[in-house]
Amino acid sequence: MGFGILKTNLFHRKLLLLTALGILILAYRVYLTQSTDFTFLLWNLFLATIPLFLSKQLVLHKNIGKSKISQISVLILWVLFLPNSPYIITDLIHLDTSRPTIWIDLLMFFIFALNGLILGVLSMMDVFSFLRKGNHPVLANGILLIVCLLSGYGIFLGRFLRFNSWDIIARPLLLFQSLFNSLFIVQAWLWIFGFGSFIWVSFWALKPFLRGTNGMNVRDANL
Repeated sequence: MGFGILKTNLFHRKLLLLTALGILILAYRVYLTQSTDFTFLLWNLFLATIPLFLSKQLVLHKNIGKSKISQISVLILWVLFLPNSPYIITDLIHLDTSRPTIWIDLLMFFIFALNGLILGVLSMMDVFSFLRKGNHPVLANGILLIVCLLSGYGIFLGRFLRFNSWDIIARPLLLFQSLFNSLFIVQAWLWIFGFGSFIWVSFWALKPFLRGTNGMNVRDANL
């Protein structure tokens, strides 16, 4: 138990160091170019932490664990915000090979994207562990696969239709109209299955390396 906590703390420190490195490179680029073009990465990284914050509420707060309504509410919010974590990968579209800072930009975007992906996988590990309690592993896997596909769809909505997670409250009518219309767009389905599969594979590929860093027990980690 003590070793697990130590391992978790060490990993969190490494993740913070990786985050700090990305922020330092971004600050250096702002100083070098006198441009704040890519400071949106800070906001996107903040949004990427929200799914992990929500998943921790499920596994750490006993009051939420006792209430089905609270559990469902947190899970719905988690599904809505989860696309923000891998979404940073699509920010690579802003890279411009004609810029003299291309190699700095590439390193910076890679670090932020890697952070976002790790944060997303950690939150998925929490939810997977939560779903495994009292449920068959096939059901837990099936639910997580559906969530990954929905996240792929969410990334499409954010990148191409420019919707945000909170638009379900701010612009619900426009959002639902766009949701309906997008179902007839081939590109939307390519993103659902393409990026959704990428998130699913990333989860299973990174989970063995991240096991024990977020409190997941060995039984869940091996499923």
